[in-house]
Amino acid sequence: MIEIYYTYCSVDSEKFTRYVLARFYNLPNAEINKTINGKPYIKNDKVFFNASHSKGLLALAVGKNEVGLDVESLSGKPRPAVLNKFTQREKYEIVTSADFYVHWTARESYIKYVAGSLAAMWRRVEFYGKEIYFLGKPAGIPVIQFTLDGYSFSVCGKYTRYNLKKIENVPD
Repeated sequence: MIEIYYTYCSVDSEKFTRYVLARFYNLPNAEINKTINGKPYIKNDKVFFNASHSKGLLALAVGKNEVGLDVESLSGKPRPAVLNKFTQREKYEIVTSADFYVHWTARESYIKYVAGSLAAMWRRVEFYGKEIYFLGKPAGIPVIQFTLDGYSFSVCGKYTRYNLKKIENVPD
């Protein structure tokens, strides 16, 4: 199971991550490192995490396996320039603004899962039929998707269930 912590507090993602890791995972002084593309991790630990934020919401996915998370507010409008970069199969499935964000977050969560960069990997990843494809072949990595409070969430990783926990206050 993947745990997803979220808050509407005005706090940066590193502070939120440290708070969650200390409070719920007994890692009060976690040494957070970053890959070359900026994905955070704790060296030599079995706790994996990934954060995302959008228009006042900050979310953190934490689990026992690698994870990628992306969250986008559904109140935005799909950008035509970005829509044109989706494949024909994806465009066929993107009918509404919500569909746009379902596809966007799925792609981005996979790219974050593999610690890639959006610029380098965008054209290599595809999401259609509720499945991620990499270089035209099924990636074999599940994507959990749901909406909450007007946000589209995608969690990429070897998980089948999720648990949500709202954090009301993040102490200083």
